[in-house]
Amino acid sequence: METRILLIVGSILLCCGCVGMLIVRFSNPVLRGLGWLGGSFAAGAAGAAILAFSDGPLADSYVLAADTLILLGFVLLQICILELTESVSLVPRLGIALLTIQFLSFAVYHYIHRVNPYSIVTFGILVALQALQAANTLKKSLRPGMLAPSWLSIAILVIFAVFNFFRSGAILLIGAPHDPTSPNPYQLVSVIVFLGTGLGIGFAVFWMTSSQICILLEQLANTDPLTGIHNRRSFMTMCERELLRSSRTAESFSLIMMDIDHFKQINDRFGHPTGDAALRAVVEKLRDSVRNIDVVARWGGEEFVALLPGANSEAALIVAQRLRRKVETLAIQRPPSRASSGISNRPNIEVTISLGVATYLGPNDSIDALINRCDQALYQAKSAGRNRVV
Repeated sequence: METRILLIVGSILLCCGCVGMLIVRFSNPVLRGLGWLGGSFAAGAAGAAILAFSDGPLADSYVLAADTLILLGFVLLQICILELTESVSLVPRLGIALLTIQFLSFAVYHYIHRVNPYSIVTFGILVALQALQAANTLKKSLRPGMLAPSWLSIAILVIFAVFNFFRSGAILLIGAPHDPTSPNPYQLVSVIVFLGTGLGIGFAVFWMTSSQICILLEQLANTDPLTGIHNRRSFMTMCERELLRSSRTAESFSLIMMDIDHFKQINDRFGHPTGDAALRAVVEKLRDSVRNIDVVARWGGEEFVALLPGANSEAALIVAQRLRRKVETLAIQRPPSRASSGISNRPNIEVTISLGVATYLGPNDSIDALINRCDQALYQAKSAGRNRVV
């Protein structure tokens, strides 16, 4: 098979991939990175098409344009990965520098010193460096749920970089073929590796994007939208897991149920935006008062719950009292329109919580029973005057 035919077929495949990625991206704006990946495919397709017809008196200019477009394709892939990993900046500083070096070095080699092998070596090294940077960016941003496609992308990029370093070394030792489009094993292997890398990365990035959507949907399903903490569904799942673990290890754990005192009055007097601000402020205090392994969730309305793995009743009571005292220090600023309404002379809205605590009793205990005991303890705390732990 002639290298030219392979380049043309590869260009067509990359064009189809570009169109597909752009259609998917514009039809679903939530999908990250696919627009830049489509641009990467477009640059690679244009480079392959130009290489397929890089003969005649303008062959040097054609090769310069083709190599620059292929390198641009990998720079755009870096931007795709930056967007996919939610990086702060999407500016590919190294890529811009590599593109500048590519253009200047090719001009020097072909129009001044006329040393063709060195230009191929330089291009191979530049592409390899860009591929390694993309792999390093992915490695720094590994996330649960995206490990398999991320490692696949890293493996493809590293193998591609190693191939280019090896190819550059081989050219320095044995030289490059005179006709880049002639049917020789060297050019054939190079074209196959470049096209295979592009298509393999396209598959891996699309896989990463799909995994990211799954992670996002799972987060939306398990997170309370107002406070950003776990919702009841997610909390119950974690409680069941903790129950299974404790049944195996015989280790205790505890639950705390909390309710904001007189929360309805805050909503009625100062409006729901102020009530929402109070909920978020309480959650911030709850997060600051528990351990990293503890789980805080919104049970519903103004009620919250906390799961304390490994905590016995004494430890749970200490945590509950700390939660109560932390929230007691809150002072929510009232809306300006309500500040002089005559409801109260106090400048801020004070917030307190009542808490009920229950601890795992052993193999015959259940999550439903634990929650029921927590609820009863909370009811007793509110009946006894609120702002207390039972």
